[in-house]
Order: sequence, then structure tokens, then C-alpha cells
Amino acid sequence: MLVESSYKSVGIVVKGLVQGVGFRPFVYREAKAHAMMGFVINTGDGVVIEAEGLECETFIKALRENLPKHARIDSMDIVEHEVYGYTDFEIRESTLGVGSVAIPLDAALCSACQAEMDDPRNRRYAYPFINCTDCGPRYTILQIPPYDRVRTSMKHFTMCSQCEAEYTDPTSRRYHAEPISCLDCGPKLTFLDNKGLGIAGDPIALAVEMLKAGKIIALKGLGGFHLMCDATSDTAVSELRHRKHRKAKPLAVMFGSLEQLQEYAMIDEEEKVHITGAIKPIVIVRSKSGTNISTHVAPLIDRLGVVLPYTPLHRLLFETIDFPLIATSANISDEPIIVKAEEIAHRLGNVVDGILNHNRTIVNALDDSVIQIAQGRVVMLRMGRGFAPHTISLRDSITKPILAVGAHQKSAIALGVKKNIVLSGHIGDLGSIEADGYFEKTIETFKRFYDCEPTLLITDLHPHYSSTRYAQEQKKEHYGVQHHYAHILACMAEYSLDEKVLGFAFDGTGYGEDGSLWGGEVMIADTHGFERIGFLKPFALLGGDKAIKEPRRIALSLLFERYTLEEVLVLKSPTTEAFLEYEIRQLYHIWTKKLNAPLSSSMGRLFDAVASLGGFIQTLDYEGQGGMIMESFVDDEITEPFDFTVTNREIDVSLMVEQIVALSTQNDTKRLIASRFIATIEAMMHCFVALHPKLPIVIGGGVFQNQTLMSRLYRRFGEGRFYAQQQTPINDGGIALGQLYYAYHNTKEKNER
Repeated sequence: MLVESSYKSVGIVVKGLVQGVGFRPFVYREAKAHAMMGFVINTGDGVVIEAEGLECETFIKALRENLPKHARIDSMDIVEHEVYGYTDFEIRESTLGVGSVAIPLDAALCSACQAEMDDPRNRRYAYPFINCTDCGPRYTILQIPPYDRVRTSMKHFTMCSQCEAEYTDPTSRRYHAEPISCLDCGPKLTFLDNKGLGIAGDPIALAVEMLKAGKIIALKGLGGFHLMCDATSDTAVSELRHRKHRKAKPLAVMFGSLEQLQEYAMIDEEEKVHITGAIKPIVIVRSKSGTNISTHVAPLIDRLGVVLPYTPLHRLLFETIDFPLIATSANISDEPIIVKAEEIAHRLGNVVDGILNHNRTIVNALDDSVIQIAQGRVVMLRMGRGFAPHTISLRDSITKPILAVGAHQKSAIALGVKKNIVLSGHIGDLGSIEADGYFEKTIETFKRFYDCEPTLLITDLHPHYSSTRYAQEQKKEHYGVQHHYAHILACMAEYSLDEKVLGFAFDGTGYGEDGSLWGGEVMIADTHGFERIGFLKPFALLGGDKAIKEPRRIALSLLFERYTLEEVLVLKSPTTEAFLEYEIRQLYHIWTKKLNAPLSSSMGRLFDAVASLGGFIQTLDYEGQGGMIMESFVDDEITEPFDFTVTNREIDVSLMVEQIVALSTQNDTKRLIASRFIATIEAMMHCFVALHPKLPIVIGGGVFQNQTLMSRLYRRFGEGRFYAQQQTPINDGGIALGQLYYAYHNTKEKNER
């Protein structure tokens, strides 16, 4: 502990998210406030502070407690040394090397900038690119660290004298705000037709005119283009779906204000915090009934993805628009978001009527983040703007860089370098030229940012994943980590766990160690391996991949498990009613002969089967649709589970199937089936928790995106050692993190200890 009775000198090294967040001017202001002498500088080891004075201890305390809102301290090393006799405190020019600190993250428009752009007397009045050290683009414009203007796409814009004065003033909130600009020296807006040709006139006025006329526009945001149209117009929304070939998957909605949003959705205080906060992700909330929002926005479900304007450009639209707007990623389904106007014209010219463009280049594409709240905790569904790339500090150094290439769907990569794991944002589903290309571009970006060439690559076990093939083609050391074990490891990585845990990995499908399709897995795991102690009794996916699109096929295989063919043919069930008799006989033949009927222990596929058996839906338009529809019917007052048995590790749900069939002819069927099924998942988990009461509980996998299920799990297990990812994706977007956490603990050349 430092003593305040005499003049002291300290050297401080701060590591974490301390670049591009106004950290150096913050240190400068605190130093001045505490009469400290010395300097602050960005270096390859982090932010280095030399400070001396009579108030060393209170100065250090202020550094810890008064952080800029986007900064994060991972470590602060303090060494007391001899007094050098500094006569002032200064900010020195960076000596940063490539990849030395956490990558700065993009931030939503702050209240100070918003007030300026609303003030007609301010020189940045109605300026669509206003920003400061508390808000604006960061990662999305960064070409290579360190985060200096010359290494961003803002290097093409020369600051005017007024902007330069702010940029060089340590007392200004725009001190070294790299995207600083104004109407005189900054980027410019243009409005284009769907062929990419310019249209004369005020770009914002032209965009507003199209939106009010029920047209569809593409708007260039922070990390890519949005497709936007009137969210209250059935014609506009259905036309967007028709043109984009997106039949039913929910569309995000942007509202002009919190007050407007609350007319359409029910939000609690925690949801409000995130909706109005410094990031402003898309938040999944419960929609209100009886509003004029189009029924085509989120068909058959009672949830809505809501977002407030987070760039000044979005906000300017709502100056003259009084209705909510669809704000969905401009892409071909499940591919990466588009960042260039010419690509919009080329690939989505048949979708949009106009393009609101600007000439600030998006270097790194980044989708909007999507979250929901369960019992006050974040469930990360898609990690993007404001959250990605996500850096996790490690206790020990990684001797040689490691690259984890993740899964196939919801692709993301992770890089292990020095004492950090860096997880990328959402890339998209691999398998297309565009998605695979952006996957490889993201890898090259990370290698460039951290000035490294990975010598070890970690993959999924699935031999046909594009990510696995990529690793094999690199001709470097590589090995696979089982998919569901990686889900558990991802959660362990977020909480820095390295003890034995009881893990539940519930998702759609993943490649098992035995070559079969897993997905309803219970395991005892640590950072070195796992034991599979429970799993759903495998059932047939009739027709293989076709069954994933048609839950009725999975449900039918469960009926074949429980009943004879003759009994199935006369059964009164929404599933059997979805087939003609000859189709049931054909599928029974496939089932008995095991022809294109792979077995799966997938909890996600069980959700689909119950959606069919309960009459919720028989064919899917998007992944997870059945579960989302069922969620709308869940009554939290109904807690009685269906029956199931656990024998020799197998969780057998045939009794549940029989009970659902019996219920399917009663009144209030859907509410009872949906509620009791969620209670059954909870009861299954409790069975294993009761057998291993001393082990911490860790969960992972796409099934846990279900808000109702997560809320129940937090209520039941949350008072103990219950871990679920909050900062990183709980679905396949977190697989790379788990893969890398395994490699960190199990590399042949041991990490430095």
C-alpha cells in the first residue's frame, strides 16, 4: 500500500480495452485533478503511466473506479520507483506495435453527440457522421492496429482546422477520436437507385420519401447495410419477404424512440437498460397484441426484435418518419452482411428500390448483435456490433499462436495469442462462396491485427464442415474437438473455469465421437476431456436432412418407436394428419430398413418433433421455428413434466410421446403441451444434477436460446454454481471459443507457467 505522507513515483501498466475509448485523456484529466506529474503512453505492453506526486493512491483508485464507459481493465501492474522529477503531466505519442491490445469496439451515438446534432447553433447540426471518444465506428473502420486515424478508412478525409483543434486538445472529448469530422471535412451521403446510379437531391429526404411510399431501401450503417421499409405496412413487409425469399424468419424493427417502442412491446427494466444503453443491440422482447405492426414481421410468434437508432444517420431518418422501420441485415440468407453499395446493386438490386450510401469505407463487416434477457441475465444470440471482437484475458501466455475455426453454422473464429483469446463476431453459415470467402478474410484480418501466423489449428470433428476442410488444407498441425464438449468449454472459458463440471450441451446436431449425430448430451467435463454420462435415446431422422425441414418426419419416427404401424395409421395426431396413408407406409419402410434415416440424440430435433406432435407446425421455414412458436404458448404456472425414463445413460421419451398424443385431442392442447415440455427438459436436467450435486452446472448449445427455458433454469439452479454464457454466443457462434480453450490447456508445448 502506498503511503500518502510523502512524494511518490509509480510506474503503471494497464492492459485491457484501453484504446479508442478515450483512456489516455481520462488518465490525463485524473492526473491533473490529483496534481500528478509524468506521462501516459500507448505501448506494445498496454497503456504505460509514469506518475509522481503526493496523491498516488487516490490517483490509482480514480483510475480503477472512474473508467470511460467503453474501457475495460483486465490487469493493472504497479511498481514504485525512484522519483524522476517530472514538472508536468503529458500524453505522449503512441509506440504501439501490431496486435498489442484489445481491439476497440464500435459504440452507439452518445447523448452528448446527439445533443450537438440536435442543436441548430452547433457546427455539427444534423451531421450524419458525428462521433467522439464515447461513440462511433472503431473496429469496422480499422485496417490494422494501433487504432490511429492513418490506419483507418478515415485516413482519406483530411481534418479541417476546427476538427484538428479538438483532436489535439487533451481536454476535449474528441481528443484522438480517430473518426472525427464535420460537414466541411467528413464523409458525404449519396442516394442511388437499385442499379447503383446516383439520384440528385437531398439523400435523406429521398430515402424518407421512398420509405413513406412503401418502398424498400438499403442504408449503409456501421458494419454493413440494412434493408429498411415501413414495419406497419403489410404490403411493404410482405414484398420484402417475397423479394428476399425470407418466408417467415422474424425481422428486426427499429423504433424512433423508447416511447414509440413501448407502444409496441412489453419491456422490463433490464431489457430497457440494453435497449437504451451504449451499444443498443437488437433485443428480443415480448410484443404487444393489437398494434399496427405488420403481422408479417414475426409470423406465429409473440416476440419482436427491437432496436433504437444507434448511428446519427439512422436517427436523422426518424426526424421526419413517425412509424417503425424494418432494419434487417442486407445479405443473402445466412451469408455475411453486405458492406458495399455496388454489391447491393449487383446482388440485391431486385430487392431494394434505393440505396442510401456514404463514402466512409467499412473495412470489417459486422452484423448487429442480438440478445435477449432471461431472469435479468443476457443470453447472447448473435455477437456483433459493440460486443465483437471479444477478448478474454488468460492467466498464462500462449507460446505459439493458435487458431480455432469453429463450426459450420453461425460461424465465428477465435485466435489465441500472447495472453488473450479473441473471438470474432458473427460471420454467417458457411458453405457458400461468399460466406467461405468472408470466413477466410476474417482469419487474415485477425492474423494481420495480431501480427502472427498460427502454427496450430483446432476444428470441429465433422469432416465435411467448410471450416474443417480449410484447416486440413493449411498443411499445419491440426486436430478436432467434439462439438458438444466445445459448447461446455466455451462457457468454461467465459468464466475461466478449469475444474470438473456437470455439462449440458443441447442443440440441433453435432458430430459425435462415434460418428453419429449428437445433440442432447450430459457430460462430466474439465479442460482435458469429458465423460458422456447421459444422452437422449437416439431416434431416426427420416429422410436425413429433409427431416430437419419437416419436423413431422422426426415425430413420425418417435411414433414408430412407440406404436405398431397399424396403430400409427389410425392414430389421431397432428403428425399423422400431416401425411397421406401411403406416405406413412413408405416412411415406415425407410424406418425399419434404416434407409437414409440417421439416428440422432438431438434435443433441438426433439423440440421439432414435439412441435409436430402438438400441432404447432409441420414444416419449418427457419431453424428453431418450432421452438419459438411453442414458446409463445408456455404458461409458467404449469410446471408438471411429462414422463421419461433414464436407463444406462439413455433418456427415453417414449412415455412423453404417448402422453402428448393423448393430450393432442383435448382442449387447451398447445398451452399444456408447450408448458409441460419445457418443464420436462428442466426435470431431465435435475435428474443428473441430483446425482452430482457438488459439481458446478455448465450449459451450452442453441436450445438454450429459449428464453422461457433459460428463465426456469436460472430460477431453479441460479442460486448455486450455475454457469451460462452471457458475453459470448451460447449457440454455435461460441464453438471456436471452446475449441481454443481446450487447445490452451492441452498444447504439446506447454504454456508458460
